[in-house]
Amino acid sequence: MQTQAIVFTSPGQVQLQDVRMPAPGPDDVLIRTTYSTVSAGTEGWILQNLFTWHPTPYPCVPGYQRVGVIEAIGRDVQGWCVGDHVMATVSSWPGSVQPNSGAHIAHANTPAREVYRLPNGIHELDASGAVVAQVGYNAAQRASFEPGDWVVVYGDGLIGQCAAQAARARGARTILAGHRPERLALAAQWSADAVVNTRTDDVAARLHDYIGFASVAAVLDSVQSVDAQHQYMPLLHHGHGQIVYCGFTPGTTWADMAILQQKELTTHFVSGWNRTRIEATLQLMAEGKLNLRPLITQLVPFTAAPEIYNRLLQKSASHLGVTFHWTGD
Repeated sequence: MQTQAIVFTSPGQVQLQDVRMPAPGPDDVLIRTTYSTVSAGTEGWILQNLFTWHPTPYPCVPGYQRVGVIEAIGRDVQGWCVGDHVMATVSSWPGSVQPNSGAHIAHANTPAREVYRLPNGIHELDASGAVVAQVGYNAAQRASFEPGDWVVVYGDGLIGQCAAQAARARGARTILAGHRPERLALAAQWSADAVVNTRTDDVAARLHDYIGFASVAAVLDSVQSVDAQHQYMPLLHHGHGQIVYCGFTPGTTWADMAILQQKELTTHFVSGWNRTRIEATLQLMAEGKLNLRPLITQLVPFTAAPEIYNRLLQKSASHLGVTFHWTGD
């Protein structure tokens, strides 16, 4: 079959193209996509050929999170039925247009091991961003803290917002630090107990207004820059503070390792996904403890993709969550 896809044709260039999708292989299921959510950071780096973990295979279909309906099943697949509503990560097919994870496509085969059942009560829009939400979930799970402890989250994007929500689900009191007023307003409503604008506020003074001089149990850092590190270092006590670095950053040096050593701080690094974490994230969504849907500021047809990615690259609009719908309505 021929199916429509969002294709990165070369650095900075996005087109809509038809891709030939074969029948599913023995271990695959064919999924008709209803929603796919953009991972703005990773996809932006890939579009600019700046994702340093592997080269970008232009032309390619980006994206690693979508929801849809199973339409066909490979002969060796068990546990799934045609008509099941699922969340999926990577896709697989042969051809000149390759899947670079390959979620932004109308129909695609996905290995059954990368297909996830939707819990009762979950909304498909929440589930369509489960991988990004899982990065925030993973960050909140890595840190050691007790209910009532203060956790500071750096970054007002989807990863930071989900990390703050996931920390709150564990009982932490959270403060989200960012610099975009419209995102901070959403964070104050959905993600954190308090917010701080890192461009207009005296960060240390504002944090002390909220927590006094109590210690901060952990910083969940989705910004990963030296400037951000110098802002939150005074919040962490010698030998007791923790930092969880979450999200991709190009290059090799974005933290002062000497300061970490001098203060004897525990650091964690998280990336990728696995079944346990994705399923836990989906369950939190179903329970209403992790809300991605209110953070989707742009729900647009997939045909708007070239314009959307151009805005992301040019930073000409302040999008938080961007989701493509593929249903044609």
